[in-house]
Order: sequence, then structure tokens, then C-alpha cells
Amino acid sequence: MFYLIAAVLIWASAFIAAKFSYTMFDPALTVMLRLILSALLVLPTFFRSYRKIPKQYRLQLWGLGLLNFPVVLLLQFTGVHYTSVASAVTMLGTEPLVVTLLGHIFFHKPARLLDWLLGIVALTGIVFVVYGSEPGGEVTLLGCTLVLLGSIAFSFSIHLAQSVMKAVEAKAYTDVIIMTGAISCVPFSLLLIQDWQIHLNIEGISAILYLSVGCTWLAYRLWSKGLRVSSANTASILTTLEPVFGVLLAILLLGEHLTLTTLFGICLVISAAGISVLSSMLINYIKNKVTIL
Repeated sequence: MFYLIAAVLIWASAFIAAKFSYTMFDPALTVMLRLILSALLVLPTFFRSYRKIPKQYRLQLWGLGLLNFPVVLLLQFTGVHYTSVASAVTMLGTEPLVVTLLGHIFFHKPARLLDWLLGIVALTGIVFVVYGSEPGGEVTLLGCTLVLLGSIAFSFSIHLAQSVMKAVEAKAYTDVIIMTGAISCVPFSLLLIQDWQIHLNIEGISAILYLSVGCTWLAYRLWSKGLRVSSANTASILTTLEPVFGVLLAILLLGEHLTLTTLFGICLVISAAGISVLSSMLINYIKNKVTIL
């Protein structure tokens, strides 16, 4: 479980590192450099990992690399440029619910009435987060929307990756999607970069290194290692802690100020996701007990 918690804590700090990197780089340039540096880290093992991928899955992995990294990261990191870290990580907190609801709508996986009700609660929370901010404050509708769209894209990738993950070794999968994501990111980033000026500073350099080595290469390694010794239910619970960690870090490290209305909205979103995950675990536990009896 330690490895999973460490990975979640690292991911929760990614938007904070992004804010520091923006003092030096344009958001799209930040994403491109992050992925290029991460690709260099997996380069020594990439070709060996790629050969392990069954040929029928290789094209799908290119698509997953595109969806997981350029699409998700460009949406999220552009979004956090326009909004606060606390509001951005709150949008990430919707992912457990979004995964469930998208599974029902697009992948014929049943969703409970409770999940739909919790989805409405989470949406209400998002409204409080956006409109509860102070006039001229850091929280913006544009930023929150972009981060939320990134979370929706990531949730799609979870469903699309399930068949591949069953047939591909975890390390090989990670190496390949990081490399394919970096390659496919370049043309998109080149189109989206608005400012090519680089304002060199220690904070920006440290942030981009942390994003590439810590949040991409190391966190994915820790997550894969943790999944080998922990259940999927445990992993699901821990993912709901990401916005909790993120909000606390934003307050402590960036000094972000939250109004009571915004804080209430954050609590609604996090609670809805947590209840969804915990209730699913409880139902599965009861079913297993009944089956055994």
C-alpha cells in the first residue's frame, strides 16, 4: 500500500509543480518537455518492451499513449494555468464517478442509481467550486472545464486499456505509452504553444524535472509495483485521496485561499467519489460473503 500512497501523493503535487514551471515555460511547452524527458528515461528499455507487445495491440497502444498523455495532459495543464490548484485537483476527484458513468453509457457496464445520484452531487459541488470563488479570484470556469475534460479523457482511456492490460506486462505497457505519448505530443504542443520565451529560473527547472522524473516515470513505476501487492479496491480508495492531498498541498505550499462556498463544493465532490468507491467495495464484500455461505 505504501507504493500506491506514494504514487497518489506525487500525482497530487503535479499541478503545484506545474504552477512553478509556468514561471519559465508556456503550459504546452511544459507538457512537451515533461514527456520528452520521461521518454528519455524509458528509452533504454523501450525497444525491448515494444517487442513484448503482441502485434494486434500495438496500434491500440499508440492510441492509448495519445489519449493518456497529449490529450489528457494538454487539457489539464492548460486548465490549471487558468485556475487554482485546489479547484483543478477537485476536478480530478470526479474520476471514479466519471469512470463508472462512462462505462454505463459507452461500454455497456451497469451503473447503480446511487452512482447517478452521486454524479449529480459531484456536479453540484463543481458549481459551488467555480461560482463560490471571490470575484477576480484564481478559480475560473474555463480552467475547471479544461481540467474536467482531461479527467473525462483519462476515464475513457481506463476503459479502453482494460483488454490491453490483461495481455501486456505492466512495465512494458508503461514504457510504451510514455514513449508513444511523447512522440504523439510533439505536433500538438507545437500547434498550441503561444509563448516560446524561456525565463530561466531554479524553480522552473526543478519543476519540469520533478514532473518528468517524479510525476511520470517514478509515479507510474510505484503505482504498477503497488498494484502487484494490493487489491484493485484498495487502489480505487487511494485514488480518491488525490484531491484531498492536492487541496492541502495547494493551501500549504501556494497559500491558496478558499472561500467557504468553494470549500463546501470541494467537500461535495470528494465525498461523492469516496462514497461511490466505498459503497461498491461494501457491496462486493457482502456478495462474496453470501457466496461463501
